[in-house]
Amino acid sequence: MIKCAKLNGNGNDFIALNNMDMTYDTDFLCNFAVMACRRMESVGADGILVAEPSATQDFKMRIINRDGSEGEMCGNGARCIARFAFENGIVKKPEMTFETLGGPVHAEVRGCMTSLDLSPVSLENAVVGGHGKADGYEFDYTFLTVGVPHTVIFCGARDKSDEEYRDMGRALRNATALFPEGTNVNFVFPRTGKKNELDVLTYERGVEDLTLSCGTGSTASAIAAMTLGYTGPVVDVYNPGGLNRVSLSFASERVLLPVLEGAVVYVADLEMYEDALK
Repeated sequence: MIKCAKLNGNGNDFIALNNMDMTYDTDFLCNFAVMACRRMESVGADGILVAEPSATQDFKMRIINRDGSEGEMCGNGARCIARFAFENGIVKKPEMTFETLGGPVHAEVRGCMTSLDLSPVSLENAVVGGHGKADGYEFDYTFLTVGVPHTVIFCGARDKSDEEYRDMGRALRNATALFPEGTNVNFVFPRTGKKNELDVLTYERGVEDLTLSCGTGSTASAIAAMTLGYTGPVVDVYNPGGLNRVSLSFASERVLLPVLEGAVVYVADLEMYEDALK
């Protein structure tokens, strides 16, 4: 049996494993992600989170998407693994700093709420006011990296079905002529009469579907909205799964320091049988 836990950040759900003793190698973890994340056939999740030793921080977070690919960073996942690490004694204090492929993350766990000081976001290579075409779709966009690549598209109203947004998200995610590494795609709907509130729907690279919430997508959307003058530095981002609050400050003229805050639900501690991985 494999001991793990199920958590979610605003519906963005994960299976978390303690690999501080390095029991599991990368091949195992990638296969585990593919098999365990199947919905209805196994536990089901958007990806797995793995806590491993770090030479520089309290621990290292690895995120492996349900297609078996390893991601650089995930905001909701980072919140979830912070609570997992604290609840399971990997760290002894509710404040911690952990390593990710997207840079170090400082987190503070406060009950079911967790806030993250994300790695600085540079606007040097951001694309603001871009225009593109992909698979028959034509769109204006902002592109930036928040640990992982994000494309932000502002929409006047949510006037399409989920299937239409899914198809468009898939087309843009695979538009490698524009986005060589692929991209996450955020459809953003500013709330009428609410200057600092956004509705966001995200198609996630690696999950290859719309998800209930995306932390780095919420952050990218808030940065794009502030850059374009739609919002101020504190933005409430409403995902289908719940609320993420993003607070932004400038470290310099072209470098932003984002703080991401939202809820984490610790659903269950699990012992998975081999049957769930077949």
